[in-house]
Amino acid sequence: MKGIILGATLMACASYATLAAADDFKGPTEPAKAPAQLNVTVITCFSVLHGCVAPADAISEIGKKLGWNVTVLDGGGNARQQNAAMLDAVSSGADVIANIAIDPNLVQLGLAAAEKANIPVVSGSNGIDTPNPVAKPAEGALTYAFDVAPDYAALGRETAEWIVRDSAGKANIGVFSDKEFPSVMALQAGLLDGLKDCKDCKISDLQYFTGSQVGTTLGQQTVGFVRSNPDTNYLFSPFDPAAAAQVTALQLANLGSQVKLVSVLGNQQNLDFIRAGRIQVADAAYDNRYMGFAIVDQTIRLLNKQPLAEPHGEGLPFTVLHKDNMPAPGKDWTADPSYEDRFYALWK
Repeated sequence: MKGIILGATLMACASYATLAAADDFKGPTEPAKAPAQLNVTVITCFSVLHGCVAPADAISEIGKKLGWNVTVLDGGGNARQQNAAMLDAVSSGADVIANIAIDPNLVQLGLAAAEKANIPVVSGSNGIDTPNPVAKPAEGALTYAFDVAPDYAALGRETAEWIVRDSAGKANIGVFSDKEFPSVMALQAGLLDGLKDCKDCKISDLQYFTGSQVGTTLGQQTVGFVRSNPDTNYLFSPFDPAAAAQVTALQLANLGSQVKLVSVLGNQQNLDFIRAGRIQVADAAYDNRYMGFAIVDQTIRLLNKQPLAEPHGEGLPFTVLHKDNMPAPGKDWTADPSYEDRFYALWK
């Protein structure tokens, strides 16, 4: 059988907060027998971003148990390397390609090659499929067979609720955002929706940046914003690598005591900021290990020609982490691990 290339990108009306017990499992219940001897290629958005790598690690672990050959390639954080990785997967005879946090619009060359070779390409973390708004490709463009992601709008609303509680309803919030990622835009919509009923909260005009500015100008932009808006007491950052740059810049500018920063992803570096009381106070985290299990589950259903589980995010759990509910140092946040047994039982 040809190899499979799996790819997942960077973020149901119900809120899938935390899997506190096995009975809270929001994933599929219909069995889906796992095929044997698959060649799977997983392409991460960028190997230095832990959120891109964690689902790939889970898929690799699952593959070993299922007897699959799983190859993980680094997308390098740019479209050229991501397309090249997909072409490598096609030429090496993958059965499926899974892209992690890779925008389908940026890998049309790779998607076309996979389609020509009859190789399905699946995704995670893009926020372009249910339970998020389904993004239809432009005319003539290709997209993924499915995308596994949390309900970003619900996560945004839960983040807003945490900020309102923490501020006693008096948050003056500087909201930073990045239009490059559908997941960020979906989360932003939920955040603003959750804040609109806070009568004594104030929300800044949105402060936009791009991923390429995270390591260059974002820190300066953030310091300039805080200095120009001295009443700001909370900052929202759309993903943890950006938040890390903002924390460093604010500290160097001696503005660390002025604001509390809230971010998204649950990267270990950012969780350490929270533990140390270093500007960041909360992080909206989702279970990236669960994402890997859900990608595998939906892939099995796709290959078996079974209906995909609805919503396609399979109830991916999330929570808002703060100083009182942190995972152990050096550990990612994960929901109740009993979901692993639930998935394996479905695949027998």
